[in-house]
Amino acid sequence: MEKNIKKIYLLLGIGITIISFSGILIKISSAPPLIIAFYRMLFSMSILTPIFIIKHRKEAHYFLDYRPILGGFFLALHFFIWITSFQYTSVANAVLFIALQPLFTLFLELIFAREDLRTGIIHGLILTLIGSFIVSIGDLNLLFDKVWGDLLATVAALFAGIYLFIGRSLREKVNYFPYIYILYTYTTVFLLIFTLIKSIPLSGYARVNYLYFLAMALGPTLIGHSALNYSVRFLPTTIVSLSILGEPILTTIFAWILLGEKITTLTFIGGLFIIVGIYRAVVKGNKIVEIE
Repeated sequence: MEKNIKKIYLLLGIGITIISFSGILIKISSAPPLIIAFYRMLFSMSILTPIFIIKHRKEAHYFLDYRPILGGFFLALHFFIWITSFQYTSVANAVLFIALQPLFTLFLELIFAREDLRTGIIHGLILTLIGSFIVSIGDLNLLFDKVWGDLLATVAALFAGIYLFIGRSLREKVNYFPYIYILYTYTTVFLLIFTLIKSIPLSGYARVNYLYFLAMALGPTLIGHSALNYSVRFLPTTIVSLSILGEPILTTIFAWILLGEKITTLTFIGGLFIIVGIYRAVVKGNKIVEIE
């Protein structure tokens, strides 16, 4: 049993490591944010389609439920806005602010599910606000471009929290795989609609970009999330929830090594406040958190 648990922890670590490459792949892609988000989800959905048809087609009636439709809308907004933030801020800042996602989920549940507002959550919020302020202060020297990117990443985290909250009740009725497939399908549809509304061409980009899209689908979206959701069956939910804190740390290191992005002192200090604040809030909230 002990050996199996060690394997689960190893799997969880691998999943977080793979997810941490999401920001790197977004940064090196030259395609517009909507195109990156659309193809990432299109490839993910296409890969999952045969499995859904063969094993879960009996649950296709959940396509008519309003919750995955609404969840897909907010998840599409989340991907679009988060990927857009990379054009204005550093990889480190984008993943730091998207890590605020579990806090938004916690507060939505506190407000609408009427759960108790525990002291630890309040402390966590205060710490993350201090950290966000410190990071943003360091970005004011860049003519507010980076601050705009930080704000976009924060809004993206809010939309991620909303989509998770919307799907809360439905996931109690539907198995994880069909729920994710239906959600991803609607997300892809909304991203396509956004793309058509903005009259952005669906083709004509450098071929290497499509490899990046496929890598995002196979790696962070499918392999990474699968590892997290398999791990939560065997490990305490708090452990899996807190694994999200590994993403900004690893992504920042990868961005430094692969992209040459420097880590400013204020980003480092503010990032510590944000990570400790999320840790404090999630431990007290004890919630499962999905990440990018």
